[in-house]
Amino acid sequence: NSPNPHGTSFDQWGYLYANDGTGGRSYQVRPNGDGFKMFPLVNKEVRPVAADAIISGTNFPDEMQQNFILCNTIGYLGIKQYDLHRDGFEEKKYKSGEVWGTPAAELIRSSDGNFRPTDAIFGEDGALYIADWHNVIIGHMQHNVRDPNRDKVHGRIYRLVNTKKPLQKPVKIDGASMTQLLENFKHPDMYVRHRTRVEISERDTNEVIKATQAWVKQFNPSKKEDGIPMLEALWVHQQHNVRNTDLLDLVLKSVDPHVSQGAKTVKHWWGPADPTKGKQEIEKEEEMKIIPGGVKDTPSLTEIRVNAIVEKIQFDVKKVNLKAGKKVKLTFVNPDFMPHNLVLTKPGTADSVAAAAIALGADGFKKQFLPKSDSILHATKLLEKGQSETLEFNAPTEAGEYNFICTFPGHALLMRGIMSVK
Repeated sequence: NSPNPHGTSFDQWGYLYANDGTGGRSYQVRPNGDGFKMFPLVNKEVRPVAADAIISGTNFPDEMQQNFILCNTIGYLGIKQYDLHRDGFEEKKYKSGEVWGTPAAELIRSSDGNFRPTDAIFGEDGALYIADWHNVIIGHMQHNVRDPNRDKVHGRIYRLVNTKKPLQKPVKIDGASMTQLLENFKHPDMYVRHRTRVEISERDTNEVIKATQAWVKQFNPSKKEDGIPMLEALWVHQQHNVRNTDLLDLVLKSVDPHVSQGAKTVKHWWGPADPTKGKQEIEKEEEMKIIPGGVKDTPSLTEIRVNAIVEKIQFDVKKVNLKAGKKVKLTFVNPDFMPHNLVLTKPGTADSVAAAAIALGADGFKKQFLPKSDSILHATKLLEKGQSETLEFNAPTEAGEYNFICTFPGHALLMRGIMSVK
């Protein structure tokens, strides 16, 4: 995953989802040719995303099972939820097995400005456990690692429970017999099944495979309810590096198309390996040619180009001298993985504008992190990687030092420059 993977999740059929924490983009990772390739999963709404997960457990509502969730830590301080369409999605021209997600009701949001949900895991009771990093410091580029404002005391874990359904009963896993462990593969919670596979991974392979092959004979691929236990048995073989093509052929014939798709992924792994062809593809992006920022002056017009510096949270132009009242054409270009804007402010107001942008909270993304303020003279939209915007205006008539900043939360500390009007 590129450039900064935060969150990798599997659903109960083995579909793989990965998230780019920096940009906030989510992907389904599918077998493709000789390797794997990332395909867009949802329309990006927020960033940066610290983690993702799939909902599974008998305590949560039936209609939420196998939904996708994202933990976001700046602006929107909460957990987003998405319905995953696995049977095809016409608008995206996706076929069955090509998953697309659409927004559902948010799972949780906090009004605490320091709430930082960084992980979410379903426990054995079916409740969701949320790790809250809880810190006023939200960046490692803008702040020293020894900054005294870094909070090392108030991290916490929240437990989210559906009060309208009972908690899930504990299932014996650690130290359980092989008979009990295999029966766990009939459990509706995929995390019970996952933890069971983890336990089985430390058992003797010969014992595991012998027991699994005897146990799986009770199932029929023509019965949809038998699909998941059969797929779990196939994964046990894969985990122990034992190829069972007879079982693979049976699971491929499952009447559940998603179980069959899970078996196809196993077949992809078990197929002939050619090191000259094997590859893992990421979403291809054309390399962006970056023209250095600078100023071009003529008697009638001052043209300014400002770039965001990749992975630096800085503008490449720090100061521009302008003649009062002169016509200006300013182009801001963002080649960075993070979103940025350029906001020109009245003298002495940059910090208050930046604070007002942070105060927008979850609404900031919709408002481009541009607060209503008389202190803002001109501003671009929040630009994604590869985007640019041109502003045309007349320079202020009053002499002074006019700061231009990026108002995405936490960026203005470093991402600023001066337009000196004389």
